[in-house]
Amino acid sequence: MGMFYNNAVCDIYIGKSAGAKLLQDIRNAKRNVKIVSPYLSPSLIKELIFLHSKGIDVQLITSDEIEDFYGNDKNINKLIVQKRHVDEKAKQSRDGLVNLSGTLLFAVIGLAVILFPLIFLLENWNFAYGFIAVVLLFFIRDSLVRQIKNKKIYYYTYKQLFPFKVFISSNNGNSLNKTFVHSKIYVIDDEIAYLGSLNFTGKGIKSNHETRIRTADPNAVGRIVEEVNHLFSESNLAERDLQFWGSQLYTEPIN
Repeated sequence: MGMFYNNAVCDIYIGKSAGAKLLQDIRNAKRNVKIVSPYLSPSLIKELIFLHSKGIDVQLITSDEIEDFYGNDKNINKLIVQKRHVDEKAKQSRDGLVNLSGTLLFAVIGLAVILFPLIFLLENWNFAYGFIAVVLLFFIRDSLVRQIKNKKIYYYTYKQLFPFKVFISSNNGNSLNKTFVHSKIYVIDDEIAYLGSLNFTGKGIKSNHETRIRTADPNAVGRIVEEVNHLFSESNLAERDLQFWGSQLYTEPIN
């Protein structure tokens, strides 16, 4: 798609703290917030999560080159919700193995307790052959314990906390995308729009020397909203698969 709009009424800001007014408008949103930013900071993701918790519709477009993605406080983990499901048939099978394992353990201990007195009190070493059965039962139980540990009874699915797109960067050698979504666009309540250089990051909002414009021109904002909606729904750019990515981001204990 793409757009050109002439004679929009707007204000311009250049310098540090370019995002102060932007963040204020986002926090004061009444209905919805739309953000396009290839880089994100965890602290600002928390702002979006808070808005979502208040019932504000949030829509986010970003890239897989998210800032701090490889740090301890991963942005994307806050936006992907893991749900654990139980395979009931597998669980019943595992429970049966657990019960059998317990029975075998009782048999191993009980047989050993019986054999020792028989051997030493009756001084009949023929009873020692009974320990062959004890050893066999021990190895059978050991095999069951390994099966129990490897029995998969849980499987996992993932969903988005709120609608977002993570487009695969064209910097990725395996990416089919020829276009890197480098735009920084912010729309609040479909009434206010920001364009400029600042990413939705702590440095972009506060300390970097950035440029931005802010407009409440209804026609201009309407055109910007159309462009963002098109990018979200009809861009046909390759994006991260939610289910696969979730399995890479989260641990998935099998039982």
